[in-house]
Amino acid sequence: MSDNSVASVIGSRLKEVRKANRLTLSRASELSGVSISTLSKIENNQVSPSFDIIKKICDGLDLSIEEFVRPGAPSQISGRKTATLIDGGVHFTSVQYDYKAHATEISRKGMVPLEITVRARAIEEFDHWSRHHGEEFVYVLSGAIEIHTEFYEPYRLNQGESSYFDSGMAHLYISVSPEDARVLSISYDPEQGGRRISNFMNPSAQEVPRKSKTG
Repeated sequence: MSDNSVASVIGSRLKEVRKANRLTLSRASELSGVSISTLSKIENNQVSPSFDIIKKICDGLDLSIEEFVRPGAPSQISGRKTATLIDGGVHFTSVQYDYKAHATEISRKGMVPLEITVRARAIEEFDHWSRHHGEEFVYVLSGAIEIHTEFYEPYRLNQGESSYFDSGMAHLYISVSPEDARVLSISYDPEQGGRRISNFMNPSAQEVPRKSKTG
């Protein structure tokens, strides 16, 4: 899918949500902190917004990112259960990380499971450090990472090793292996789903459109 196609899908979805909530562009701008001109350009497919902008819009309009990218998906599921198969999940990317979000059919979860490919090699590559409410568990699937935090010295994790820490502390991962490391990150929110999946990603991340099986 081209960048223009991605912009068209996001623009149409934004307009649909805004009108369903009977919001003017001005009011949507007040709620989200995104300028009127930017919202207008998104709706008219003139720009493809970053994940950071999508996050602001979802937060302002009280939508989870799952509800935004999966129109019509229920926000509550009785007997909550889902499975993410090999070709499932929702993919996002940023300069530093590639994400595969698991269990996206269930929104506002207490736990947020992310499979992350760490492409960053230096802390200078980051313009935002991650910080979010709750606690985080990270397990290295392959390669090796170095974890940087605001309170501790950097430390290395190799394949099969893990760490658990307070995610309210600013933190980031960089790869220190020849290949890009892959990790499983599970964030726990003690407010039991009061946060959205976008809160647990680097703010610059953008959704990667799903490839057509016939393409």
